[in-house]
Amino acid sequence: MQHTLFITGSPYQTKACHSALRFARAALEQRADSINGVFFYQDAVLIGNTLAQPPRDEINLHQEWLELAQQFQLPLYICIAAAVRRGVINESEANRYQLEQFSLADGFQLEGLGSLVELMNTSEKVIQFR
Repeated sequence: MQHTLFITGSPYQTKACHSALRFARAALEQRADSINGVFFYQDAVLIGNTLAQPPRDEINLHQEWLELAQQFQLPLYICIAAAVRRGVINESEANRYQLEQFSLADGFQLEGLGSLVELMNTSEKVIQFR
């Protein structure tokens, strides 16, 4: 069974990103192609901010997601509208808004809701973490 993970909860105020990471890790260890992709929406887009640094005694969710994605070639999509609103932008969007810096980490992709629909249409189950 293939899943799409739809994460909406903030990585700093909810357990959504952490719970989804644990689920994804367990599912991928069982079957490497069990997750089609992960779509971060609303406050969950903050996971893609490369400038955020957690305290040293806490798990670095940002880095954990990147390592999991790299290990299993798992696409990590960030909703572009929610991300721009929260200051998580890539170089292209920084140029578009005439900003000198960008904050989206390599390994995350800014995508529209069309990508979420495509993921949903190609998965047997969508699991939301909020």
